[in-house]
Amino acid sequence: MHWNIEQILWALVLAGHLLLLIVLLARDRMSRFPWFSAAIALSTVHLIADHLLHGKLTNLAFYWQSDVLIVLETIAGLMVLVEVTRRIFASGKAGLCLNAKGWLGWSLVTAGLAIAAVWAWDPFHTWTNLHSDPKELPLLIVALSAVNGQLFLAVLTIEVGLLVQIFGKRFGSGFRSHAQQIMLGLSTYALGFMAVQISTDAIKRTVRLTSREQYLHIVKIFTNLDYARFALWFLVLVWWMVWLWREEPGFRLTTDEAPVEVEPALLEADLPAEIREDVREGDPEFRD
Repeated sequence: MHWNIEQILWALVLAGHLLLLIVLLARDRMSRFPWFSAAIALSTVHLIADHLLHGKLTNLAFYWQSDVLIVLETIAGLMVLVEVTRRIFASGKAGLCLNAKGWLGWSLVTAGLAIAAVWAWDPFHTWTNLHSDPKELPLLIVALSAVNGQLFLAVLTIEVGLLVQIFGKRFGSGFRSHAQQIMLGLSTYALGFMAVQISTDAIKRTVRLTSREQYLHIVKIFTNLDYARFALWFLVLVWWMVWLWREEPGFRLTTDEAPVEVEPALLEADLPAEIREDVREGDPEFRD
């Protein structure tokens, strides 16, 4: 069986998802990052569903399931940002903790900038699409929510990632902490996602198709950009696997897991009389 680039990338990304879920489960990271774990599981379901259902459903049904899953992934992604930032800015590790006013202020600033960026991206095109076909309005709403939701999440992730890199260490979360590494992976992929979107939009706005050969060439460019995005996501998954398998710096066993030192005198007192005599004779510390 001859596999093409798309199939190889799909298999690698799927394997990355499954291995990352195994790491999260085996190293007990799911209890610390439940929303991150749920987002990875949802991404795995979306990856499998798109692959298995492509060509087996009508276009309308396929777009419904794909766009709905994208919307759910966007919601989960927002919850991951909340989860990670709480781990960093509300941990109190370094004696600092972001108060309620700080949370509200930074949330309004970052969300406001992300909304403005999405609106400036192409507001009139979105408005026109909503009124293009009233019969398909529900699907158009879901599709546009998926597209704009992805853009909003990407911009917001880049903003949050920048804040984490600047202030994370001051709040007691160093570069090697799990929260920092999760945020670094998310923001790296968000940058790649935005780069692909900017490139494709620039090509669409500047290129004027005059022949079928030119059309096929543009399609090939878009496909290669999508392959690059998938490859970047695979590298991010590998990055998470490596760092989440490791323990954070300063990790210590709990008292239940720590070995308990037993005093020799107490150990001797629990032994029968004849064994205690043997121990005294065989152990130099008990000799006169």
